[in-house]
Amino acid sequence: MSDTFDFLNGMGTGFEGMTSKDMATPFLSMIQPGNQSGDDPGQWKNSATGELFGPEVEVIPVGFKTFWSERENVAPYATVGRYEPGSIEIEERPAKGGKGYPIMINPKTGNQIQELFMYAVVLKDRPEDGVLLFCPTVMSMRACKSWNTKMRARRLPNGNPAPIFGYSWRLTLSLVQNPARASEKLAALTATDIGEVMDKDLFEAAVKPVLSQAHNVLLLEEASE
Repeated sequence: MSDTFDFLNGMGTGFEGMTSKDMATPFLSMIQPGNQSGDDPGQWKNSATGELFGPEVEVIPVGFKTFWSERENVAPYATVGRYEPGSIEIEERPAKGGKGYPIMINPKTGNQIQELFMYAVVLKDRPEDGVLLFCPTVMSMRACKSWNTKMRARRLPNGNPAPIFGYSWRLTLSLVQNPARASEKLAALTATDIGEVMDKDLFEAAVKPVLSQAHNVLLLEEASE
């Protein structure tokens, strides 16, 4: 079958002038209450295809970084900007009650800036979807820090430290109380459970080809989800 299409090889792809700025970056999104699509909250969603996966999804992480997130101050608290830390001007205001870290504000919009994590992941059961970005909310940070700790501590069966893509992980969403508004709930990552160790066939087919793509996707620009 592969020989049938050999005539297409060596002619270039036609995509040479197309960069990441010319394509929609797919996100592994958490569906929040009050979302504009009318989807049931507490589910995972591929933002590029619109496909819903329910409250649990199994992923292979292939990249990670820290970034600044700007969200609207009203429901559904949509992301309106993502920035490299320190790349935009901010104002710092004392935390409520005078305890904790100062609050960062974008003086141009009045929106709060939060330092969060960004993961590049591949869906284990749908590797053809390519690299998706997962940008957790503040309510998910405790679970994410626990996940980071577990990933860093993992070892391969031969005793060597596991790379970030050495295992798959099951990520579970729950609807939790919004601490800022007692009458509202938010979707948040609440559990991260280890899956199976990476096997060679899956690595060669689904992970190795996208490692450089994952790096490029994690190069931030000011963009909306």
